[in-house]
Amino acid sequence: MQARRIPDLKEGRRHGEENFPIMAYRLSRQDSFSVLDCHWHDEMEFFRVMDGSVSVLCGAEPMEGRAGDIFFFNSGELHAAVPESGQTLDFEAVVFGADLLCAPMKDSVREKYIAPILAGTLSTPRRIPFGTPENLTISEALDAVLPLIYSRPPFYELSVKSRMLAAFVSMLEYSGAPRRTARSPSTAAGIKTAIGYIQENFRSPISTEELARLAGMSQGHFCRVFKQYTLRTPVEFINNIRLSHAAQLLRDPGLRVLDAALDSGFNSVSYFIEVFREAFGTTPSKYRKAL
Repeated sequence: MQARRIPDLKEGRRHGEENFPIMAYRLSRQDSFSVLDCHWHDEMEFFRVMDGSVSVLCGAEPMEGRAGDIFFFNSGELHAAVPESGQTLDFEAVVFGADLLCAPMKDSVREKYIAPILAGTLSTPRRIPFGTPENLTISEALDAVLPLIYSRPPFYELSVKSRMLAAFVSMLEYSGAPRRTARSPSTAAGIKTAIGYIQENFRSPISTEELARLAGMSQGHFCRVFKQYTLRTPVEFINNIRLSHAAQLLRDPGLRVLDAALDSGFNSVSYFIEVFREAFGTTPSKYRKAL
């Protein structure tokens, strides 16, 4: 199976096909992107740490992940992953739509489990630790699903669906009997608004005051909450979006470093070089030569 690199996963991106909504991704240590920035999507996701140690954020809940641990991210839930200092991410992710598991309507599985989970009124475990029976079942399912998705042998859809159902059952079994929960108001919507604005306007000057206003919060509260949800300050998050864009531009040998910096929203080349070196461990020029 050929692994796919994912520098980011943004809301609105289709994972898989309309009638078979599932896609598998792998990012390993040889890839240049070392952080999975805070994002969300309509699909659910199984996220498996393949090596090393990472800080994982699901909603506003921080957790530590070790090799073999599996995390479940619900539809629309903000999530992020940052490795320990000096390391890069090594993970697998299977992103899938609810329609893969059940019919769109008049389906007892949807009514009893899927719909309440999507609505946030049925609890699900965040982390299924390595070494548990449930983790083993989910891992075996993911090991089978990833090559099936890419090779597409005869009847692969049936095999993928059956294994994903087995993984989903094991995920629910880990937390015991399903528990109903009251959905509490969240500031996640404001954070999503700010992140969406950053992604669309990173080439222009962006102030924390402007982001706080869009999120409907005071500036001080916004900065505290933003880091709680993303593991980064607003400035760090903006810089990372700009750096990811600049790294792609630097693949064009005819483009000057100055132009890559300006097109990515950096008004100072010296500052661009400074933050680029801090993020990638080398200067933009050396990074380009190493490509």
